[in-house]
Amino acid sequence: MTQPYLKKWGFVAFITSLSMIPPLATDLYMPALPEMVTVFNTTTTMTSLTMTIFFVCMAIGILLFGTLSDKFGRKPMLINAILLTFLFSVACSFAPTITFLIIARAIQALGAGGMVSIASALIKDSFDGKEMSQVLSITQSLGMLAPMLAPLLGALILTYFDWRKTFIALALLNSISFVAALLLKETLPQEKRTNDGIFQSIWSITKVLKNKTFTSYLLIGSILTAPFMAYIAVASYVYVKGFGISETAFSIYFAITSALAVVGPLLYMKIGSQSFKKTYSIIFTVIMIVGILLLTIGKISPILFLISFVPFPMASMFFRPMISGIILQSQSTNIGAAAAMMNFGFTIVGSLAMLIGSLEWASYVNGIAITILSFALISLIILLISKSRSWISI
Repeated sequence: MTQPYLKKWGFVAFITSLSMIPPLATDLYMPALPEMVTVFNTTTTMTSLTMTIFFVCMAIGILLFGTLSDKFGRKPMLINAILLTFLFSVACSFAPTITFLIIARAIQALGAGGMVSIASALIKDSFDGKEMSQVLSITQSLGMLAPMLAPLLGALILTYFDWRKTFIALALLNSISFVAALLLKETLPQEKRTNDGIFQSIWSITKVLKNKTFTSYLLIGSILTAPFMAYIAVASYVYVKGFGISETAFSIYFAITSALAVVGPLLYMKIGSQSFKKTYSIIFTVIMIVGILLLTIGKISPILFLISFVPFPMASMFFRPMISGIILQSQSTNIGAAAAMMNFGFTIVGSLAMLIGSLEWASYVNGIAITILSFALISLIILLISKSRSWISI
């Protein structure tokens, strides 16, 4: 599918920008989380809820917008999703209470979910085979620039303004995406759209879930990579409160982690032709080592925490484009629903990891480590069960 206005690489850049919204929506104001506890006279659990609720509601938005794009087309649903995110980014900036902020974040997340799921559907609509895997790797590696740059940008904004301006900055970025969406050529022709009613379109998600191969790979991949979201939920508490470093220093540590995570999908582009079995075995081993290191030396200093943890985002981001390609290739119809279900799975499992990671642990480092180890083991169990029942072949 050619794009007369955006062209191929402009189209890829646009898809990447859509995928960057969720990390920007969380990481941009992350350095201010400890301060917001004081501003709203609340608890760390409540301020962390502004992040957790975002991912839960984003998962709902992923399902709604992704499945409905099979009926109404990608472009109109995408424009609506961007507008929703824009409006409630502005609303977040005026939040008078923590309750208002949580509600505004929930609605903002619905639109962000639509942007994420439709971005995946655009890739499946427009590319195939090896080219699709390459585009997934490119968009996911470039997408990691958002969590790398967002805390630095957030810290810069907080140097001159308060946390509310971080949401204004997010709204401005959404306005740029809106302009690009207007230039987008529809990738789902009228004759390929579903004729089902709205509720039947949403219900088409069940057809995707009946594909045991699709569901098995989705569970394996989403559970194995989810603990990175636990880290995102509590990283500022680990560094600022736990190790006592400044917000600016935290943003640097966080940016280093995100920068190294970019190595993952770039490596996949170079050596991603390895078998799933071999790749999973290596990734699983690395992740288990990370969990053990965090439990032993990760609590000693911020440097040792960084060294212990960074192999996890590198490994999971290497695995993510591989498993995403396998998941999408396993479904030949209801592409919007499939893309929605894939992103929903990654998001809702990530939200669960965030919730577990942000519990009142005696040490948040221990919480991250336990989340990593337990989720990795659950992923392995699902893989072994799926293999024994011939749902997947490895």
